[in-house]
Amino acid sequence: MSRPHEGYSVLQYFGNPFKKVSSQRSSAKSSKLDHICNAFEISLTERLKKLQAKIPKDMIDLSWIQQAIEVLSATHADFKSLIANLRFPAMEWNEKWKDEYLDDTVKLLDICIALNAEISKREHFQLLVHYALHLLDFSRGVWSSDKLFRAKDSLKELMEKTDLKRKSCLNSQRNGKIENCSVILQGMNNSLQYGKGKSSARDRVFLRAIYALKATTIFMCSVVVSALAGHPGLLIELKVPDHLLWSVSFRSLQEEINDKIKRCFTEARVGVVKEIETLDAAIAKVYSTVEKVDVDIVEGTEKVEEIIIAVQDLKRCVELVGQGLAPLTKQVNDFFQVVLSGRNALLDSLRLSEIVSHE
Repeated sequence: MSRPHEGYSVLQYFGNPFKKVSSQRSSAKSSKLDHICNAFEISLTERLKKLQAKIPKDMIDLSWIQQAIEVLSATHADFKSLIANLRFPAMEWNEKWKDEYLDDTVKLLDICIALNAEISKREHFQLLVHYALHLLDFSRGVWSSDKLFRAKDSLKELMEKTDLKRKSCLNSQRNGKIENCSVILQGMNNSLQYGKGKSSARDRVFLRAIYALKATTIFMCSVVVSALAGHPGLLIELKVPDHLLWSVSFRSLQEEINDKIKRCFTEARVGVVKEIETLDAAIAKVYSTVEKVDVDIVEGTEKVEEIIIAVQDLKRCVELVGQGLAPLTKQVNDFFQVVLSGRNALLDSLRLSEIVSHE
């Protein structure tokens, strides 16, 4: 006679302990991946919220632009940490991901170079303003008709540069490397896709993170480029999936800052950056004041006092621009290094994998 349990496994009654251990390990791994993903996205969300909270009331300024680039640097650094936490070396990346990341990073390096070139142009403009101020420095009480005429010429040159920039914006003409950044960013936008399809849990975390990184980079860069170029047509508006943790903060920031930039142009302003707009207005004020000065100007007259007040205001404005450009230049350079570091890390990993495979 057969025994009651004969033909049946004891595991049917008590369960398979190995299956339970495997399930627990899988659950722990999934929980860890969720934690890595959520930490990255929550950090991005908080940065976007803080950046929106710091948007100036009337116009964006150089300080806000600097903070926007700082957000980019921090997000790229977080992505590099995420790759390390996922234990996802480049040799295990899909070929498409490798090519796209390398292509995008070299484009970002080009954008950094273009931003530095635009800042250098603004710094050169600053030198011309300082020269005009030097000619208008009559602090020792000695008024020179020769200096006044030279100051008029210098101010006229500055006004012409400002008018040329205004006409360039109105006619949608491209003017140098900074406007070409829009073409680069548009190309990146065309290849922006949220990863779908069959993939491992680790792959899905990676794809969510790299999508967030790329979307944020395109948006932030388009805002910075548009602001510094003084051109509303360079803005890029993105639509991101609703289910992403950072999507609401992203859309809110994008809507507010893009509307603010576009509104500046509808109000017929030369640019959208507060310090630069104020400086251009101060130059126009000094020029209109000095332009009508007679050769035999007399110290102490109402006309002289008007010039002195306008020049003092111009000094203040040019100092504010200088104070904003210095940290902005540093931040652009820092972003360049962060992008370059991430790119080099991937290339080094690929070279190492090739060496190992040939041994």
